[in-house]
Amino acid sequence: MTHTPKYLTTRQLARMWLVSEATIKRWADAGHLHFTRTVGGHRRFSYEDATRFQTERGLGPTSTAKRRAAATTTTVKPAARVRASVFARLAKEFFDAITDGREEVAATILLNAFLKGVEPAKMFDEALAVAMKRVGKLWHEGEMSVADEHVATGVAVRAVEALGSAVRREHAEVPLAVCCALEDEWHSLAVLCAQVLLESEGWTVKNLGPHTPFFALSDALEKYRPALVCVSSSAHRSLERSAREYEQFRKAAQAHGARIVLGGEGFRDEAIRRRFPADLHADNFRDLLKFIHQQFPRTQA
Repeated sequence: MTHTPKYLTTRQLARMWLVSEATIKRWADAGHLHFTRTVGGHRRFSYEDATRFQTERGLGPTSTAKRRAAATTTTVKPAARVRASVFARLAKEFFDAITDGREEVAATILLNAFLKGVEPAKMFDEALAVAMKRVGKLWHEGEMSVADEHVATGVAVRAVEALGSAVRREHAEVPLAVCCALEDEWHSLAVLCAQVLLESEGWTVKNLGPHTPFFALSDALEKYRPALVCVSSSAHRSLERSAREYEQFRKAAQAHGARIVLGGEGFRDEAIRRRFPADLHADNFRDLLKFIHQQFPRTQA
């Protein structure tokens, strides 16, 4: 497995953020950017601290390209230019880390990708989802035990949580979203990824977690008055009952002016989508990102 270092050097940060090494040192010495020193006296920066600082200051390849694009007529999307081979390697490294139970390495892989300009939506679609599908395939074929699958999933969850704590953006006035996985759905990773994606875009998110029935979502509408509700499902155990309860929830959401996004394998079939109409049936996290940019443009940086 590729070894991922725990710390970044002053030169590495300067290259990633397109600033001088003197600027990095000035930020560090002023107390804005936390660092430690080696035995030889050199500054070292953790991925978590560097990512958090990048998010707060709007630094990095993606942010730089966006600023340049704003001054031209051409939209530049650096993450979209990342070669497929890069994502294949990222997915493999992440798979190796989670199946080995290496939480710190898995988290660092995601943080490093973000520092290099890969946006969370692209990261989740092209690397994390690929790695998790491989885990699921091995479990389904009997080549991975239930215990090993649980370990891998748990490590992946904690890696995404680490990424979320570093990329979360806060604003004075932000929309609120409610996210959950449907009743009888015990996997929380997709919901967590939706939460991290939304929070990286400046949203406040109430994550109701897995196994959330539609009547609980209706209660959440009354309590939180969200602008957006995101629901994930991999399968429907009781389709008829679920469809009836969803219709009641959908009417309540319309009355409150909340948009509904449904995602996951449980909502991929066209016949199911007709029974569960929504503002968006998301095939991936990039669909969700595009939707919130179109429907809630003021939330963008």
